Amino acid sequence: MKGFALIREPGFAPVWMALQAHPEGQFHFAAFSGHVESFAIGERQEAEAALRRAEEGLAQATWPALQGTSSHDVSSYVALVESARRACEEGALEKVVLSRCQAYPGVHLDHLETYNRLCTQYPRATVYLIHREGQSLWMGATPECLVETQGHTVRTMSLAGTRISGAEGSWGAKEREEQHVVTRDIIHMLQVMGCKHLTIEGPTVLNAGPVEHLCSLIQGERNGSSSEEIARALHPTPAVGGLPRAQASAFIRQREGYDRRFYAGYFGWTESERSVFYVNLRCLEWGSDGVLCYAGGGITSKSRPEQEWEETEQKLKTLERVIFG
Repeated sequence: MKGFALIREPGFAPVWMALQAHPEGQFHFAAFSGHVESFAIGERQEAEAALRRAEEGLAQATWPALQGTSSHDVSSYVALVESARRACEEGALEKVVLSRCQAYPGVHLDHLETYNRLCTQYPRATVYLIHREGQSLWMGATPECLVETQGHTVRTMSLAGTRISGAEGSWGAKEREEQHVVTRDIIHMLQVMGCKHLTIEGPTVLNAGPVEHLCSLIQGERNGSSSEEIARALHPTPAVGGLPRAQASAFIRQREGYDRRFYAGYFGWTESERSVFYVNLRCLEWGSDGVLCYAGGGITSKSRPEQEWEETEQKLKTLERVIFG
């Protein structure tokens, strides 16, 4: 069995795609670093047939050992956030997204059951399972579309700020500011790529299962740039990297202390009528010896380090409850 992807977009039946590594393939899986793996899409199945093909493929698949450990404890993460907060306060950064991974060694769960639980718990997210031959399995439920194109129309979103679904009261200044800078940067990058007639709808609250985010929908017309080119230009958005882009990326590489791999990267595919790419969030990496779960949060001068740790704890515990049933 070669590689495959199982994708459930909101409001649609799951789709199974057979994947074969190919430098000019239509399916792309990008690490946070920007390195892109490309695959030709072979056979496709939908709905129950898609789930059956995924079950068959998972039964035959093997994964390497991750030998993974948790990247941070509370003290190391709080210290990291404080260093980022000071950098923002001093003007070296406007925002930086800091993440961590949590290791669950020796966990053995049914992959498809876990996928189906994600679909149930996150009806408005894109739920995905990506298996590449000989590599670890990635699975998650992302609320964030990096870019979608249909004809000359280009759509994307600005997503920032997180709280428990149904929380009362207005969003805080930190979350509103974070959402604004993400929107501003995405608009700028789209203009650089030649997109015109850009409109912004929002921000409104996007419910993402157990949590909710501030979200602005952005639409316009592309002018010659392919969807792949726009995706590469937008990644990493300030929602997963920071601002200024180069300085935030350097801070993450030098200070975060572990390799994000495909966390906060992106995946997607190109077809004749439509191309779509999603940010790899709310995700876990599966090996033969256990699971790694990933979470992060945006840091600004207004951040409180202990609260940022609690936000990542909440995100991880939410994912734990879905994974472990």
